[in-house]
Amino acid sequence: MKEVRHGFPKDFLWGGAIAANQCEGAWDVNGKGMSTADIHPYLPNLNRKELDFNHLDSNTFERFKGNDEYYYPNHKGVEFYHRYKEYFALLHEMGFKCFRMSIAWTRIFPTGEEDKPNEAGLKHYHDVFQELKKYGIEPIVTMSHYEMPLHLVEKYNGWSSRALIDLFVKYCGTVLEEYKYEVKYWIVINQINLIQYECFGSLGILKDKTDNYLEAQFQGIHHQFVASAKVVELAKKINPEFKMGTMLADCIINPYTCNPKDVELALRRNRMQYFFGDVQILGEYPQFAIQYFDKNNIDIKVEEGDLELIKEHTVDFLCVSYYYSRCVDASKNGMDAADTVDNPYLKANEWGWAINPQGLYCTMSNYHDRYHVPMMIGENGFGYVDKLEEGNVVHDTYRIDYLGKHIRALQNAIEDGCDIFAYCSWAPFDIISAGTAEISKRYGYIYVDYDDYGNGSGNLYKKDSFYWYKNVIETNGECLKDIEL
Repeated sequence: MKEVRHGFPKDFLWGGAIAANQCEGAWDVNGKGMSTADIHPYLPNLNRKELDFNHLDSNTFERFKGNDEYYYPNHKGVEFYHRYKEYFALLHEMGFKCFRMSIAWTRIFPTGEEDKPNEAGLKHYHDVFQELKKYGIEPIVTMSHYEMPLHLVEKYNGWSSRALIDLFVKYCGTVLEEYKYEVKYWIVINQINLIQYECFGSLGILKDKTDNYLEAQFQGIHHQFVASAKVVELAKKINPEFKMGTMLADCIINPYTCNPKDVELALRRNRMQYFFGDVQILGEYPQFAIQYFDKNNIDIKVEEGDLELIKEHTVDFLCVSYYYSRCVDASKNGMDAADTVDNPYLKANEWGWAINPQGLYCTMSNYHDRYHVPMMIGENGFGYVDKLEEGNVVHDTYRIDYLGKHIRALQNAIEDGCDIFAYCSWAPFDIISAGTAEISKRYGYIYVDYDDYGNGSGNLYKKDSFYWYKNVIETNGECLKDIEL
């Protein structure tokens, strides 16, 4: 008989997560090439619920590419490239056990097609990893996080071309070999399923350069599946102790009512989210996905050996990002993953995110029941327009409330059997938003004094949540035991 569980495991990894393109800045320093993220401008009048950078056509691409009329926040970021030691010192003060970060592909291979890597880029990440090691912080490294060489978009239309498989594997093989003694946990591709919201960032596909945009997206996903399998195969040869993961953005939805049509639509929609994990964890294309492709005139070009690679080289763990939940109403919604309705029982923030900590419990429990592999939370956080008050303080009780309830829900999932080894909140310090290219949508425990145009002192100030999360880590979550959901 198994023992009753209480609380978090003693060796649980508490930490936070960032992406290189959202914090590093130094966009053209030491040989770095231009990436897809480098052409994301700040649009001050943007509706925060309508993300315009997700599905680009050629005209928009050309307009955004190096246009002096725009300000590009990612070019400066929060100067993490130059100031990472300052940030890490504060994370150490909080007691961080792990830090999820990404390597910028364009720092290693500026165009993606070079024969040899950029040595300055390789050295930079060695320095970063050594600083983490000094503090005993475990790096969890994402290889591709919404940043790919812009050259590969212009020459190949991104991942719609099979040519990107070998180019990506070359890049991954380089960093796996380079950092084989410094990094244990690797995530191959960030949120591989989020093509409805981050198609350009993840796949680099221009929609007018395809005859069938939806088909091109899933063809690109197939190429990523094959590339991931090759990377896992290579990783295990370089260091059998590597732990290789995939990452899903949780898009599991609920039926709007108990109407059987709503229930069935929710099931069909959720299956097409599980599809991405089924291929990379279970090792094969599920039948429901084959049926979906047929009904939607999607013809995936599969070459000889692809399916065998996918079957033989599955990932070791699942990384999940979770922020909010949505519903589907069969009378209003279809199979488009972005087509949802609000849950009337939940309160939404300014970006339309309906806050649902119980949804995190259900999500992780469902993934555990389906896959039975170790899991981690790679992103979970609350974006808000924080106010820096007199005395350089931020009273972010709303963030403490959000995170406390979600961590408590995660504890419930662990106690009920889920194998979860890490929690990384998004993000430990304020960074540039991937969706809206603004910094005023703040997530951090640390306030970074820049505005949306990069103005400000750049000083780092501890928010109330800084001290709160420090206590969560010190008590291994025990301080949250009285939170009611």
